[in-house]
Amino acid sequence: MDINVPLNIDRVRSCIITKIDESICYKTCYDIAEDISNTAIPMKWVVTGEQKSLIFKIFDKENNSCGEFYKLTNDFLNTKYVIEYGNYKLKSYDISIGKTRNILIYKDDFQIAEIVKPLSVSNNLDCYYIFLLDEFSYLETILSFFTVFFDYQNYNSSGQVVANKEEVKFRYTYDKNNKLYDKNWILNHFDEQEVNLINNQIQENRKNTTNKIKKQAKCIGSFIIFVWLIVLIIFGIIYFG
Repeated sequence: MDINVPLNIDRVRSCIITKIDESICYKTCYDIAEDISNTAIPMKWVVTGEQKSLIFKIFDKENNSCGEFYKLTNDFLNTKYVIEYGNYKLKSYDISIGKTRNILIYKDDFQIAEIVKPLSVSNNLDCYYIFLLDEFSYLETILSFFTVFFDYQNYNSSGQVVANKEEVKFRYTYDKNNKLYDKNWILNHFDEQEVNLINNQIQENRKNTTNKIKKQAKCIGSFIIFVWLIVLIIFGIIYFG
């Protein structure tokens, strides 16, 4: 069951990230005035070289402004999310490589993190793995919050009631940002054993999800055959009776 909200208005609602005790760390607020002023002219980036959209201000638990999330478009094949936090301006590059969607986080020209999202999902429960360099560990909370924001903008399932929903996808991106992706970046910066455990878990979850889909398809097929047999029997009785 899916309850749709007109014009995707639900996507401009506030996102909140809390600690385990439910105390607020950060929250967003949609900056409608700035967003309208930036998007009033379609494809403004053709003239200006860039265009901001989906602008969300970030506030801490005391409602102090501490940055913003937004989309930045530079051309047809160059759109990214930007994280402005304090004195930092971090750019994210969305690269899909088949079974996973990888979000590369760059500070200037230096990659500091990679967020990995497996493209196999059970009951809308999206999973993310954040690999963040130790020297930037103080950005852990804000990058976790960005992941929540990214998920809400791209995989929003609010209003849905699901049961036994399984989803497996393959996704590839082809744009100028692909050159920034280093398939060995995670292995080169993090413990190999831990990385392999995570990769094995991703593969195992995908395998289990695929098997569930096959099982569901088999059950549906058997049910359809059963219904057709009943229909044929009924029509047979009526015709020959």
